[in-house]
Amino acid sequence: MKKYNLLYLLLLSVSIMGTYAAENKNSKTKTQTTTAKEPVTNPKVIKWLTWDEMVKLNEKTPKKIFVDFYTDWCGWCKVMDRNTFEDTIVAELMNKDFYCVKFNAERRDTITFLNKQWKHVPGGRNGYHELAAYFMQNQLSYPTFTVLTHDYKLITPLKGYIAPPQFEPIISFLGKDYWKPEAGKNLDLYKQEYVSPRTTPWVQPQ
Repeated sequence: MKKYNLLYLLLLSVSIMGTYAAENKNSKTKTQTTTAKEPVTNPKVIKWLTWDEMVKLNEKTPKKIFVDFYTDWCGWCKVMDRNTFEDTIVAELMNKDFYCVKFNAERRDTITFLNKQWKHVPGGRNGYHELAAYFMQNQLSYPTFTVLTHDYKLITPLKGYIAPPQFEPIISFLGKDYWKPEAGKNLDLYKQEYVSPRTTPWVQPQ
């Protein structure tokens, strides 16, 4: 009789442990599934897109476009990335009003855009891409940033390194569509009157 009781207890114990393990596994699976479905977005970090990603998004939800034309050898491009584009205030302004695109101006692939094939053109140091030259108005200096309307019309180019305190009012002005003639706004005056949401002065990273 004692042997039967001992065997029963042993089987019961194994059954309980198996049920607990299965429930624990299901719980972890549910947690992982839920986490995987949650979108990973951070408004304080610029959401950089490829050209093709931007075009697809812009087809569904039109928006102004900011394009950073850079090269791998451009030192000031890297400074702009490190200082200005990593600034949280700048990132919030850009994510709010623009699709932001990183575009290597010397890339070697072919891009189909506006019913045309845009290619790499050999020459000089590393050549250049036709699409970069088109939006940069054939002035191939780096870094160059172009701000476009949702239908790819050039609003303005911005050239060279621009530190956050100077870049912030410019991108705010453009983001709010104050560049349009009907807005009756002046960029130089806007810069003077601009009040930054920054709570502490910007400090040059070491």
